[in-house]
Amino acid sequence: MAEKHPSELELLSFVEEELDADEHRDVSEHLVACRPCADQIRRLEAARQALRSAPPLELPEERRDEILASLPERPDPWRRFRPAKRVLVIAAPVAAAAALVGVFVVGGTQLGSGGDDDSGEAADVAAEESGGADEPAPQRMEAAPTATEEAAAPQDAPAGTTFVLFVQGPAAEIVRLLAAEGIAAEVDPGGGVVAEARAGEVRAALAGRATGTVPVYVR
Repeated sequence: MAEKHPSELELLSFVEEELDADEHRDVSEHLVACRPCADQIRRLEAARQALRSAPPLELPEERRDEILASLPERPDPWRRFRPAKRVLVIAAPVAAAAALVGVFVVGGTQLGSGGDDDSGEAADVAAEESGGADEPAPQRMEAAPTATEEAAAPQDAPAGTTFVLFVQGPAAEIVRLLAAEGIAAEVDPGGGVVAEARAGEVRAALAGRATGTVPVYVR
């Protein structure tokens, strides 16, 4: 690292604490001996602090899309595994339901071998437990935040939203990742991300994202 200056993106990632341990150590050692890069780090930190302390600005939607589109692309090592993960998420409840139906069928067959009266009683019990064939199936419950996430949930959540999880920033990149999964989202004035989706969908879309300091909410 001493012979080669870090790129602008590496310096920005260093300020945002997005480098891994080895990369962070290399850049730190380089900054000790390189005055220009150290000055650049100070300018980036000052700019980040100024942006955070500045009042929020409302950008037109077209301008915001242009800014997001101009951001550099970063490889997502988990993207290739997401289709398989979605298949597992869908297949698991289906397999569980099939197993439950199999238990009822086998149990009903065994009870039916004891006589017509026993099979009639078993059918009545199964009908009462299932609540009737005409009743709609219960909706799938969304996964609730863990106790750790609830304890660390921000106290200044945007109005009308529910906290989901913390992920690694920047917030604009999280918005792009959600958009790639078909989920509309935006950066709120407090620096978090508000998504127009269910909590479970947002968790699945960001499952490959490391835990960080950017709060994600759903509306």
